[in-house]
Amino acid sequence: MTKESHDFKVIGGDRMPKDTFFNLSLEKRTRIEEAAIDEFSTFNFDSASVNRIVEGAEIAKGSFYQYFKDKKDLYMHIMDIIVKKKLEYMTPTIMNPFGVDVFTLLREMYKSGLTFALEHPKLLEIGNKLLLDQNNEIYKEIMKENKAKSDVVFLQILQAAKDRGEVRDEIDLEMASYLLTNLNIAVADYHMKKSDIHQYSITMMETIDKFIDFIQYGMANSKGGDCFD
Repeated sequence: MTKESHDFKVIGGDRMPKDTFFNLSLEKRTRIEEAAIDEFSTFNFDSASVNRIVEGAEIAKGSFYQYFKDKKDLYMHIMDIIVKKKLEYMTPTIMNPFGVDVFTLLREMYKSGLTFALEHPKLLEIGNKLLLDQNNEIYKEIMKENKAKSDVVFLQILQAAKDRGEVRDEIDLEMASYLLTNLNIAVADYHMKKSDIHQYSITMMETIDKFIDFIQYGMANSKGGDCFD
């Protein structure tokens, strides 16, 4: 992580490491982050142990509280890392949407997100544990903040698609953006519940393709004309 990370908060509101953390050497910050990633990928938030994290990071427990207010501060920092790394995979697609329709763009966004997940299994596992802990207040807090950001991204994508004539003029874009955000979460949840091994794999693209098909064509039987004939 670089010092610039201090200035860019993806989630967590006021929850973030103290200045003393960002003043550490890159090597020491990385060691603490990696120890935290190991812990949070093994245990859910409530079961994760600060004692094991400081042991893995080879720092004194007292030093931990010089860098973070509490375990939640560190967890939110790791979630920031996850979101920013995922955005690194998705940004080329989002920033270069020309030449493809909105449904191809959505598929490529999901594909890049899946690539991120498969290349960062520990970060993926942290996200999986969060999704399986939906009654936890930290899940509700993270989802609330990130859903709002996701709505904005989808709204921008859909507005551009509407301007190009790819979606119907009468579509309520704000409602569609809200639904896409929530369906995005539901697709991952659906795949996890249907998968025998309960983890991501390249086969998830089959689920994503079904999802994109559903978004593009809906449920009506348009091939046979009027459904009520």
